[in-house]
Amino acid sequence: MKSSYLAHGKVILIGEHSVVYGFDALAMPITALHIKTTVEAANKMWMDTARYHGPFFATPSEYDGLKYVVKTILKKANSNDNLKITYTGEIPMERGFGSSATVALGTTKAMNAYFKLNMTENEIMAITNHAEMINHGKASGLDAATVNSDYLVFFNKKMGPKKLKAKLNATLLIMDTGQLGNTKKAVTQVQKQIQTSNKAKLNIQQLGKLADETKAAWLKQDRKKVGQIFNAAEKILHSFGLATNKIDELQKIALNHGALGFKFSGGGLGGIVIALCDNQAVATEIAQNSQQLISNYWIEEI
Repeated sequence: MKSSYLAHGKVILIGEHSVVYGFDALAMPITALHIKTTVEAANKMWMDTARYHGPFFATPSEYDGLKYVVKTILKKANSNDNLKITYTGEIPMERGFGSSATVALGTTKAMNAYFKLNMTENEIMAITNHAEMINHGKASGLDAATVNSDYLVFFNKKMGPKKLKAKLNATLLIMDTGQLGNTKKAVTQVQKQIQTSNKAKLNIQQLGKLADETKAAWLKQDRKKVGQIFNAAEKILHSFGLATNKIDELQKIALNHGALGFKFSGGGLGGIVIALCDNQAVATEIAQNSQQLISNYWIEEI
């Protein structure tokens, strides 16, 4: 017997970091990036991924969220079964694509099907979100909600996710800096500044407001305004010390080659950047001029 589940990645458009403090954020699923989780019976508990092949519970600490998922569901199923859990497909890790939420959701759903537990959506999301808390120290629930959605997600911790089906009629260029981000470190860095600085507190509030302004401009299909908001958000994120020299260089290239707006996406300290463009031609030109600085790029119509 075998059960599989295919879960996709995500990109935060605006509101990273401020969403942790109860403000709104806007994120979109990236269906081109996905990971398939397969659960099957085995002689011993085993994990098989591109990066690790070995005993499941002997995995490095970066897999602690997944260990929690598996232990929790085995307990729910009242089972001592040995399983082989295989992850195939590719989402670059620690870049802001939601890879940890993707595999946590995929594992929860695949094991739910394997044991025929018929868990509710709320139970599935609670397990996924708890795994995210283990992975990142503090998680808003945004990643889990977006990797579980086929539409844009407008999210805050209190209200949860709301689907946004409207299109902006613009093009989004996503570029991978090739530098590993570190969400846990970035979240802690912001937290310390908020605890000691009023300016940092005001900045995080402003970042939350910018997410609301993005939604309003999005619904009016005002992509120029959304671009301006992206630039304003990047300035705030930069003030927290979350940008790198490479991110700054990519910003210059993007804005010099016609991007309407630019920011990094996710925790920062590396990871991915996004540039809002009028069309595919502009996005392609920016990507071509950034080749020396990036490891990959994707273009999405939004």
